[in-house]
Amino acid sequence: MARYLAGRGVNLAHTFLEDETPLTPAEVTVTVTRDGSSTPAITGTATRAGDVYTFSAGMLPEGCYAVRWDGGPLAVDVVTVEVTGGPLFTIPELRASDEDLTAARFGTAEVRLAREVVEAEFQRITGRSFTPRTAYLAAADFPAPGELLPFRDVRSVTALGPSTGPLAVERIGPYGYAPELPEGTTGVEVAYGFTSTPEGIHRAGMLYARWLLNEERSSIPDRATSFQPGDGGTYTLATPGRAGYETGIPTVDAVLEGFRNRLVDAVVIG
Repeated sequence: MARYLAGRGVNLAHTFLEDETPLTPAEVTVTVTRDGSSTPAITGTATRAGDVYTFSAGMLPEGCYAVRWDGGPLAVDVVTVEVTGGPLFTIPELRASDEDLTAARFGTAEVRLAREVVEAEFQRITGRSFTPRTAYLAAADFPAPGELLPFRDVRSVTALGPSTGPLAVERIGPYGYAPELPEGTTGVEVAYGFTSTPEGIHRAGMLYARWLLNEERSSIPDRATSFQPGDGGTYTLATPGRAGYETGIPTVDAVLEGFRNRLVDAVVIG
């Protein structure tokens, strides 16, 4: 899922494909709809340049959106994009951390993708988002009053429907408990995640991103769990999924471990 920043214009791009063959409708209508809404946030006509169609959606509030690229009878695609409150690190910060990460070697799109992978992996590993995010839940999918919310570090819970408005949330540490929903609530928006990235996570995120970008250039096979250098000896590699490692980078895994709470998760969630 592509990510964009709140407070910036969201410039969308899309290519219609039939396997590897590009499709080029004469006219493409773009409809951007926020999760939980039946009314489009913006609709308009895409601009074509070769096989690529672009559309400026303007500034969109934090949250997830369905983008429908309608090329009429030739092709219709629907993709999901997300607008977040900030990145784990900026691309200039990452490039400045390693002189080899030049724009000539690693284009903006490739670096941005690596950052999105890092953000998603850090949330999967710790159960916490280190960037501000907003998710929509249908009322039927929202936990019963007093049950744990499905997100940690909740910033706000807003009921949608006839009684739209913020709800009080009881919190213990990073955990929040579901409030009772007003009568007629159709859905709920949950804003969660760190409002500023912890310094350790910031540094670990750049370290992991550098590893992802350089992984294919490594001289060590990607399936290796150990290797023998030319001067003798055998070294055991930190391998993701083995011996408690998640990313396979000890420094990064140690930082992430500090943001997990295995005992509480085992008792409360397990």
